[in-house]
Amino acid sequence: MKKFITPSLLKFAVSVAALTIIFRLFLDYGVDIQSKIIISLSAIIYFIVMLALGFYFGYKDGQFLPIYDVGFRFHLTTYIVFISISELWYFLGFREENSIHKTALIWVIFLFLHFLLFLIMRKKSFKGLHKEELFD
Repeated sequence: MKKFITPSLLKFAVSVAALTIIFRLFLDYGVDIQSKIIISLSAIIYFIVMLALGFYFGYKDGQFLPIYDVGFRFHLTTYIVFISISELWYFLGFREENSIHKTALIWVIFLFLHFLLFLIMRKKSFKGLHKEELFD
């Protein structure tokens, strides 16, 4: 394949990193003051904005690289960025307790299922590309 890491995927990763840091700040603030409203709103807004970013950059990515990969590369990128930032958040002392390991374990199960779907769908992945265009 000519290119798996595309400009849209890199922009998505940077956006996810910035959004995750903002999310962690609001989430920790909500936990510190024990506000279920702030915690809930932080999670809901994070989810909605992440979904929008995924659709936006996924659409852009589809124009650059015509592969139908069922969003696996974006899911994997989100996992790596979110877990990395959350682990750093804990190790830098911003949070006293760490539940990110449980989150990572549950999430990796869904990521594995997504990978299986990706493997099943990959034979149908190349939208209008000829075999000679796939390799350098």
